[in-house]
Amino acid sequence: MMLVPKIALVLMVSLAAGAVPARAEGSPAPVRVKPAAPKKPPVKPPNKRRAVRQIVDGMPAYGPRLNAPPVPVSALPAPSSAPSPVAPPPAVINRCDAGGCTDVNGARYNGAAGNTVIGPQGRSCTANGGTIECF
Repeated sequence: MMLVPKIALVLMVSLAAGAVPARAEGSPAPVRVKPAAPKKPPVKPPNKRRAVRQIVDGMPAYGPRLNAPPVPVSALPAPSSAPSPVAPPPAVINRCDAGGCTDVNGARYNGAAGNTVIGPQGRSCTANGGTIECF
């Protein structure tokens, strides 16, 4: 049987376990070299801007064109009883059923797709919480 010194036995066990073997006290530690960072391309200075005069065309002339015949005043249509451009304020909902909703004044809003309803004047309205707003 072969006798193995204790230090050799410790080295073999540490190598078998994957550990780093112990160094002798007199040997210098290995020098680690940092990998070189990739070089960045040099940054070019921005191009210098120069002043340039801005050319702005004038606005087109308002009114009838010079080559168009004048429009007679009586040819304009009389104002009709079209719906007012201002939408009414939101209506407070009283109750709803499968066909639509009724507001506190008794006006009926018929249901459409999603939260869209049709108001009593035929306008498209949106039900939002406890109110209906027509557009």
